[in-house]
Amino acid sequence: MRFGVALPQSGKFLKADVQGRLATEIEGMGYDSIWTSDHVIVPVGEGYVPELMHEPLALLAWLAARTGRITIGVSVLVLPYRDPVFTAKFLSSLDVLCGGRIVLGVGAGWLKQEFEALSADYERRGAQTDEYLRVIRNLWETETSSFDGEWKRYADMRMFPKAAAEREGATIPIVVGGNAPASIRRAAELGDGWHPINLTPDDLRTGVATYQQRCADFGRTPGPVVLRHMPAPGTPLPTPDDVAAYADAGLDELMLSLPLRTPDDLLDALGELKASMG
Repeated sequence: MRFGVALPQSGKFLKADVQGRLATEIEGMGYDSIWTSDHVIVPVGEGYVPELMHEPLALLAWLAARTGRITIGVSVLVLPYRDPVFTAKFLSSLDVLCGGRIVLGVGAGWLKQEFEALSADYERRGAQTDEYLRVIRNLWETETSSFDGEWKRYADMRMFPKAAAEREGATIPIVVGGNAPASIRRAAELGDGWHPINLTPDDLRTGVATYQQRCADFGRTPGPVVLRHMPAPGTPLPTPDDVAAYADAGLDELMLSLPLRTPDDLLDALGELKASMG
């Protein structure tokens, strides 16, 4: 089982020295991955998404420069928000610069006003996400690239670098976020793994079975399952028995998104959890 941490990105956690401390201390504890989150612009009065957040790709690059071993990902990048050619180029360049440590979590998004502000297609976000995934894979997997889609078209184009040499010809892994059937289908057809959120072990077991069946439908090998665990404030930390139950259900990586009030509280909890896992 791998363990990751979703870095808080609002309030006192937003300061550069705090983000740097979290990244280096979490890496020092032996965690396997750290993750940023994606929102660009939010409507007044939106209660769930903080107004003050770093752009996730900018933060991803900043974190990569301050760490040396840990995997760095986005949970999740809303693909319709950005041109997929730019996304592919940015991430492949960053992957080379940090020695092959990037993982891309993707999603279709949900905040309508944010889509409108970014000139993205809210009503057809699922189809646009599928096409943008195909564009990114096309650019990463071909030497000379051509694509003829609804939103993106190009012919006989070259984009390098593809990914870090340390990957030995493999591309940056893509884990597709979401619990819905459309998300599981997208993960099986176009991703390299599935990235659900807040599932119990029993629900995860059912989801993994569905994901594996959908992979078989598309003639593809199932990839890793990475669960984002976002407990309510005051909820106890996962126990070794909890982790064992998730592993038995088919989980490969548990990403912790803990609602703690201060950096010290977060680091103390992560240290306690890591020690309990041996």
